[in-house]
Amino acid sequence: MGLASSATNPKAMVEAAAYFEEHQQFEKAVELYSRAGDTSRALQLCFDAQLFSSLSQLVDNMSSDHESESPMSPQVLSRCASFFLEHQQFDKAVMLYIKSGEVQLGLDLCLQHNILVTEEMAEMMTLEKDESGGEHAEQHNATRIDLLFKLAKCCKLQGQYHLACKKYTQAGDKLKAMKALIKSGDTEKINFFANVSRHRDIYVMAANYLQTLDWHNEQSIMKNIIQYYTKAREFNSLAGFYEACSQVEIDEYRDYEKAFSALKEALKYMIKAKVPDKEERLGALQQRIFLVEKFVHARKLVKSDPEQMIKICQQLLHQPEIEQGIRVGDVFALMIEYSHAQTDMSQAYLLIEQMRTRNIILSPYLDREMIESIYRAVGMEPVFEEGMDDDDGMEEDIVTED
Repeated sequence: MGLASSATNPKAMVEAAAYFEEHQQFEKAVELYSRAGDTSRALQLCFDAQLFSSLSQLVDNMSSDHESESPMSPQVLSRCASFFLEHQQFDKAVMLYIKSGEVQLGLDLCLQHNILVTEEMAEMMTLEKDESGGEHAEQHNATRIDLLFKLAKCCKLQGQYHLACKKYTQAGDKLKAMKALIKSGDTEKINFFANVSRHRDIYVMAANYLQTLDWHNEQSIMKNIIQYYTKAREFNSLAGFYEACSQVEIDEYRDYEKAFSALKEALKYMIKAKVPDKEERLGALQQRIFLVEKFVHARKLVKSDPEQMIKICQQLLHQPEIEQGIRVGDVFALMIEYSHAQTDMSQAYLLIEQMRTRNIILSPYLDREMIESIYRAVGMEPVFEEGMDDDDGMEEDIVTED
């Protein structure tokens, strides 16, 4: 075997291979037939003798040897693929089916046995577009599109969203491409894709996705959301986004000035929107703006005209739909904080009791120490719920004792 392997004459290798075949040393025979360039005989012997390991090595060697004088024909590759398939070596079978031109079979195997589609495999499975025209070209291109869709779906199921996006794009379906890209969570590429696509629905999808991020603390994200909805002329969604901005300013930051500005923007775009319930939405927005504007004005009067501030707050508390625009607790808090600052503890205590009567939790609106000082000033001792942490703030569970 050593002498035959080092021979420079292929004929000597073949003679030695025949000797080993006759003596049923098939692995050595396959190696020598292959070295001598008699690939067909080497392959046939692998099939006949069921030499799985030898065939695997033979195929790998020939696949990596681009200068081979006798490359495998599609028919031989297909036969090798079937051999690997019988032995449940699905990944090798897939590659051979692809190389043999039987892309559909290879792709089916990927789907059935969850064989990971690499970028190299995906490119090999992507047929070239036929620009020649005619019926044959039309049929070829239709097959190409079908394969691209199937390939993209396979990549998406495997969680390879960027690859799925690429294949959906090549198939001409940018909407599905964007949906796959959104699943990846790659914000930078989502923004890039939205900007290069210049498609209304894709702008909307990008804006909807960006709303799931921390847009309030990232000005660039907020800017893109507004830009995408504007480019898509999706004024209803843009109005809704500004309403969401307003609510965040109120709920998280108690910043009614910014909330008021956001609501005015929402109204501006709702006027442009074309939706069935437009009049109802406009009415609700105008009511929210009215309430928020009133409260913003009241807060500005704390130092200059506190009596008017109290009057406005009392008027707001009697508004039946106050919760649509402002939080009742914030209205009470404004009056209680003023009364506390003026050392009018009796009034502050009465206002706190009114909050409790309305089942308003105190902790989001009032400082714990201030509440304790108010109760003690009127001769009451607040006893907090047993087991409540001091750091957790107050809830409505205050028991008063004489």
